[in-house]
Amino acid sequence: MRNRRSYRIVVTIACFVFAGMNAYRILQGYYTWIDVFLLIIFLIFGVTYSYILFRQDRES
Repeated sequence: MRNRRSYRIVVTIACFVFAGMNAYRILQGYYTWIDVFLLIIFLIFGVTYSYILFRQDRES
């Protein structure tokens, strides 16, 4: 199987950046329910990809 480490790193960073942008919008007070939903989704994906990356580091 191909090494997808660089892809996972990019996706993890992108998820946390988008989560941060949504969190900033929520903190400013100009948000809708979709902003809260996207914040939660991006955080879940970011944490999941981080877990996968750290798990692979420990295995090798």
